[in-house]
Amino acid sequence: MELSEAKQWARAYYRGIDNLLLPSHTPDFAGLDEAGIRHDVRQSIQHGFMSTSGVAPLCSFAEYVRMLEIACEEARGRIFVGAYIGEKDQDANRKLLAHAARAGCSHAVLVPRYLTPASSDELYQWYAELIESTSLPIVLYAQNNPRLKHLHPSGIALDVFDRLAELPSVIAVKLTQAINLVRAVECARRLGERILVGPVHLDMMPLLSQVCHVQWSGQWNAECAQSPQHPYVVEYIDAISRKDLDFAEKIYWMLEPAYRAFFQLQTPLLLKGGHPWQHIKYNQWCVGGNGGLIRDIGKPRDQVPVLTREARLSIRSAYQSVNIQPERDEEEEFVVGKTAYARGVRRSGMAALPLYE
Repeated sequence: MELSEAKQWARAYYRGIDNLLLPSHTPDFAGLDEAGIRHDVRQSIQHGFMSTSGVAPLCSFAEYVRMLEIACEEARGRIFVGAYIGEKDQDANRKLLAHAARAGCSHAVLVPRYLTPASSDELYQWYAELIESTSLPIVLYAQNNPRLKHLHPSGIALDVFDRLAELPSVIAVKLTQAINLVRAVECARRLGERILVGPVHLDMMPLLSQVCHVQWSGQWNAECAQSPQHPYVVEYIDAISRKDLDFAEKIYWMLEPAYRAFFQLQTPLLLKGGHPWQHIKYNQWCVGGNGGLIRDIGKPRDQVPVLTREARLSIRSAYQSVNIQPERDEEEEFVVGKTAYARGVRRSGMAALPLYE
C-alpha cells in the first residue's frame, strides 16, 4: 500500500525510544526551572533516545506550552520533541496543538483522558477534530481505559483506531502497560501495515515483531533499566527492529530485573489512573537526569505515591542488579535538582517537600 508523507517519515525516522520529559520546578514551586528542563533534554540525547515527550498533567496550560518551547529550543534538531494532548476542553486541546506546532514539536500524542464517549463514532470524532486541526504527525494511545469498556472489554476501542489509521497524519500507536496480550496482537495485526506499533512491554516485542514491524517504544520511564553508559533498552529496541532476536533476548535478560521492578511498581497505579511520577524523577536522576521534586497534583496516594527512603533504596538496588551504578546517594541534590543545586539552592530553601519522605 502507498503510505502518506507523514507515515513515510515515521518509518524512516521514528525509530528507537521516545522517553518522558517531566517538568522541573523552581524552589517555591511557582514556576519552571528552565535550566533543569534543558538538562533533561540533553540527558535524553546522551541516553541515545530518538525523542522526548513532555508530560502535561504536571503543569498548568501556560507552563506546558513553555516547557515544550524550552525542549524544542534545547533539542535543536538533535532529538525529536513530542507533545501530550488530552485536556478536558477540546478548544484547549486545539490550542495546545497549535502551540506545539509553533514551538517545533515533531509529533503529538492524543490521549482522551477525560472523555467517556457514548459511542465509537463519538470517540472517533474527538480524535478526528484534533487531527484535522493540525499538521503535526499523530501518535494514538492504546490503554486499558475504564471509560471505554462499554465499547470493548479491553478498554481499547480498536475499531476506532482502525478508522484513524487510514488518516494520512496518523503515524503510530502506543500500546501502554496493562494491555492484554491478545488485544496487543490484534492491534499489531490490524494496524501494523499502516501505522507503527510501539509496545511499552519489552517482553511482548519478540512476539509482536513476528506479526508486524516493531521499531519504537515510548512515552514511558525507559531510564528505569538503562544509563547512557549502558543503553540496554535502546540496544534492545534496535535488535528487535533488525529482527535479531538472539541479541534482543541476550539484552533483555541483562535489563530484566530493573525493568521488572519498575513495572511491578507502576502497573497497579496505572489501573487506578495514576503514575509514580516522583519515582520516575528519581529514576532519571539516578542515571544523570536533573531530578527535583514535582508538585503534588492532588491525586490519592494509591494513584501517585510518595517517594520514601525505602523506595529510593529499592530503585538503587534495581540499577545495581543490572550492573548500573546509580548516582551517589546525595539526597539534597535530588530534592532540589541538579541545576538548582549547582546554583546554590539547598533543601532549606524549598517551599515544601511534596511526595517525598
